[in-house]
Amino acid sequence: MTTSPVTQSERFYSMDLIRGVAILGILVMNISTFADVNSFYMNPYVYGEPSDANLTTWLLTHFFADQKFYTIFSMLFGAGIMLMAQRASSKGTAPGPIHYRRMGILLVFGLMHGFLVWYGDILTTYALMGMWVYLFALSSQAKTKLYVGAALLGLFFLVMYGFSFLFQFVPEADSKEMIEGFYPSQEMIDDEVAAYKGGWFDNLAHRAKFYGLALANMLTLVGPMRIGGAMLIGMALYQNGVLTAQKDTGFYLKFTLIMALFGIGLQWFDYYILVQGNFSFEALWLSFGSINSAAAVFIALAYIGLLCLWVKSDTLAWFRRKFEAVGQMAFTNYIMQSLICTTLFYGFGLGWFAELERYELYYVVASIFVAQLVWSELWLKKFYFGPLEWLWRSLTYGKAQPFSRAHS
Repeated sequence: MTTSPVTQSERFYSMDLIRGVAILGILVMNISTFADVNSFYMNPYVYGEPSDANLTTWLLTHFFADQKFYTIFSMLFGAGIMLMAQRASSKGTAPGPIHYRRMGILLVFGLMHGFLVWYGDILTTYALMGMWVYLFALSSQAKTKLYVGAALLGLFFLVMYGFSFLFQFVPEADSKEMIEGFYPSQEMIDDEVAAYKGGWFDNLAHRAKFYGLALANMLTLVGPMRIGGAMLIGMALYQNGVLTAQKDTGFYLKFTLIMALFGIGLQWFDYYILVQGNFSFEALWLSFGSINSAAAVFIALAYIGLLCLWVKSDTLAWFRRKFEAVGQMAFTNYIMQSLICTTLFYGFGLGWFAELERYELYYVVASIFVAQLVWSELWLKKFYFGPLEWLWRSLTYGKAQPFSRAHS
């Protein structure tokens, strides 16, 4: 079995770049759930009438970031599964056992992250969805993956739209808990703030509750349809050369324009629904579950097109390499974001929970961006992998992998 690290010549730098931008972009939305109550992410009116700066911040992040970057990351995760399988097969190694060990280890990491650090963990879902989408990795054409992935996404949007339609027939007493997820009572807000301003054990029960709810949601609808569908589309885009920047510039220009037009059109409709609905529960549910979620797929693809155009040009290549380094260390950087943010916002750290204005959170985000762009490139000058990537790979193959470039 060959277990040597991927060489520089084997890397697809476009995929590193896209992954790096995605992992940074994910923090643009995750910061809300690190820094404030759960409903703060979804509802700009959770504390009453927002200031112009806070409402504008919510709208900008909702339209340009919400669900966009985790969609990109899901596509890259699917592409990565296929890339690993192809490389293992080309070296005479059965890819299946390696893949399922990788996913099993990632599942353990995800469960630890979700229960012990932050309830918004996505690794658990990726590990479980990665187990079943692997069935398509080497056994179907790109077109099949694309059609199945698109069908799953379309089914998800229809189901969520159906829920928003049926909600009007649900008795008020039965809908109270759902509405409180977007518009919690002051007592619920106070309880959540107290939990996270306390010590680690104070927020453990609350974190476990929300992580359990998130897992139930992910494993019933969002995971198999939304994330699984995006992974399959990512496999197809890798297989036909889109993610690896192998198409010509004209293709990416057309691809980006078409995806952007569809995405922006849906996003404007989403804005209309939110404003006309006065950010009611019904409007927010329709937005997050269906309209914005559909727009996110097209905008994510437009972002991918733009990033591939960047790869094909020499513009700011030095700057692009910093994002590529972040992408090569995506696992480490993702967990690092959680550790930094929980230390800043939770009571066992600086205790900033529910203290910053929404727009002020992006000073924190910008600082983390700069730190990760700088440190990732510096780290990879000395080491083959990020520390967690190295640990994941070593556990997968059952032996310590080459780590330091100084000893190669």
